[in-house]
Amino acid sequence: MTGSDPQTAVLPVIGTRVTYHGSLTQYHGSGFLLFPHDVSLSVGDTLYCDCDHHSRYTLVDIESDTPLRHVREASFTVEAGTWWPEDAIDVVHGGFVYKASHTLPGGSPATRILAFHTANGEVLNQWGAICQIADRDTVRILDERGLDPFRALPALPSPTSS
Repeated sequence: MTGSDPQTAVLPVIGTRVTYHGSLTQYHGSGFLLFPHDVSLSVGDTLYCDCDHHSRYTLVDIESDTPLRHVREASFTVEAGTWWPEDAIDVVHGGFVYKASHTLPGGSPATRILAFHTANGEVLNQWGAICQIADRDTVRILDERGLDPFRALPALPSPTSS
């Protein structure tokens, strides 16, 4: 899959930098990362766990790790630019696109832990069943990357306008 794939082009890219302009005016501005609202998410030393709300998002302040929960799509704007490495692979999981680089130890024959990139340069992870996260060829590529201890993560490109 590629970023130009029509199926993934309209889906939210997890880890994207966004500008908040919703009803909580004290938080207006840029500097938030976009995450699904229905996942357990670890940012810094904090674990966020929320229930399933597919029409809402969690935004996390890059500087303070403060989460804004239950955010409607109309309350933020995705900032332009390409922030993921060139070799990142689009993996669709739960209605969102993850810019994945490799898998991590701890999966099973039926599940994987994906390492994915965020706009602030972090590499986070998300668990998923193989049948839900990617086709077998994509999983094989991500597994091979994860098994290579000498593979350096690619440098992140500087953000550019799309």
